[in-house]
Amino acid sequence: MIRLKYFPLILMILFNSSCNGQVKTKSSNLEDNNRELFFDNRPNPKNRDAGDIVTNGLLDKDGNMWFTTFSEGVYKYNGIKFTNITTKDGLCSNKINSVIEDKDGLLWFATSKGLCRYDGEKFTNFPLPQETIPIFSKETGFRSRVTEEVLWLIQDKKGDFWLGTLASGAYHFDGKTFTSYLKFKGRIHPVDSVYNNVIQSIVEDNAGNIWFTSQTHGGITRYDGKVFDNFTLEDGLPDDMIFSSFKDRDGNLWFGTLDQGLIFYKDSSFQFFDENDGLNNNMVSCFYQDKTGKIWIGSFRGSTVSWYDKGTFTSVPFDKDQELVELRFITEDTDGNVWFGGRYGILYRYDGKELKDFTHLKRGE
Repeated sequence: MIRLKYFPLILMILFNSSCNGQVKTKSSNLEDNNRELFFDNRPNPKNRDAGDIVTNGLLDKDGNMWFTTFSEGVYKYNGIKFTNITTKDGLCSNKINSVIEDKDGLLWFATSKGLCRYDGEKFTNFPLPQETIPIFSKETGFRSRVTEEVLWLIQDKKGDFWLGTLASGAYHFDGKTFTSYLKFKGRIHPVDSVYNNVIQSIVEDNAGNIWFTSQTHGGITRYDGKVFDNFTLEDGLPDDMIFSSFKDRDGNLWFGTLDQGLIFYKDSSFQFFDENDGLNNNMVSCFYQDKTGKIWIGSFRGSTVSWYDKGTFTSVPFDKDQELVELRFITEDTDGNVWFGGRYGILYRYDGKELKDFTHLKRGE
């Protein structure tokens, strides 16, 4: 029986500018989202590049798979061969954090140089606005860190985009204009007293609320179009450093913490799961629900993937020598194969029986 821990949803707006230093995690001193996130100087497996990460995967409407990377641009896979697309082909940056396909079938990449749109023929760059005059918080008088880098993006039901950034909160983008949000939330850096709000993921619920997760002690924030409701340690969250989010087919929300397991949101209350409940580790990096309804849960730790099905967690029986290191995404292709990507440029495909390594195959090696 899975142990559930509930707390009622408290609707309150917290404009707290102090740093929440109560959670002692292995990643509590981290500034960046990707660069050295959980890299622990382990031996480099199979001579792979520790600096590269396969960050996201997408199945487009035509059945092609797209894989974004931290330094090699984008790989397109048509089921037969890989095509590498980089800045030499017009891509706005070779550092890509995520990708979505919009309602019109256009691809949008979250890059180190802002948004990059691809219509199948050309790329168009939409850079984030940069401050010409310093902007300060009205509550504290502190500035926010400024960045060009987009980590995550979604398109909401209305057709607008929401972006999470490396250091300066979130943006709303209607196709022409960027509007800044949550810039003065999350962690205030103790050295230079500058806000550093890393929004690593965003998800829209069935009611149209937008949920933002902060990797830098900002917890979880919900926006209903008028009001921001912030949930942190004071509201009962086990961790205020949240890396991932996901909406399942029943409309329930899942959030992955950096060191305290996962958070499940249903019927206006949160439930928590950790290693004591059968989760194979507490560092939750990504989610995916396959065609059978089974939820896959990835981790930053090597060779650790869980299934959640009918109220039970099960460890996926992968060989630990496969080096599933620091997974960043799990997704599925048209044939029902499940794909994984992560640190060292790893890319694997699982057909239900065999876990095949595409890490070097994608490069034609």
